Amino acid sequence: MSSRENSTRTFFESISPLESKTTVSSVFILAMSVIMVMNVILRYCFHFSFNWSDEIIRYLCIYMSFLGVAASWKYGTHIGVTVFVEKMFPEKSRKYFRLLSDIVTIIFLALLSYFGFVLVGRIVASSQTSPALHLPMYLIYGTVPASALLSIIQMLLQIFRHKSYLQPRE
Repeated sequence: MSSRENSTRTFFESISPLESKTTVSSVFILAMSVIMVMNVILRYCFHFSFNWSDEIIRYLCIYMSFLGVAASWKYGTHIGVTVFVEKMFPEKSRKYFRLLSDIVTIIFLALLSYFGFVLVGRIVASSQTSPALHLPMYLIYGTVPASALLSIIQMLLQIFRHKSYLQPRE
């Protein structure tokens, strides 16, 4: 193995703390559950509820979902239509079509990230805040380009480190 391949492998290994994404998503779902149960108890027992609880649950769900998108690339759990590549092309050419599919996905994610940053820039310029929590909305909209970038990193890890295009997909 050349030093360049070794440094590339080391780089990708250092930016792959995926377990932290799944842990954060787990903490978010726990927080959503606790806030929801707390608000139901307060509403029905004390006729009082926090006005911010629905908003924070919504935003935690958004964060959890988009982090889940990035995390699922590692495990190959995204839904895909693989019948075209796996059944319609000869065995020897399938790996090239799988790689092409991954490249097209990376291009889509790069466009999603770019236009997500454009949208976030507009939100920053408008100084828009959330109604109940008064959070800057760019924190919410920023999950789209951030998860797209994390997804690109995971796709690149799958291509270069795990050579995922060499294995058949189900």
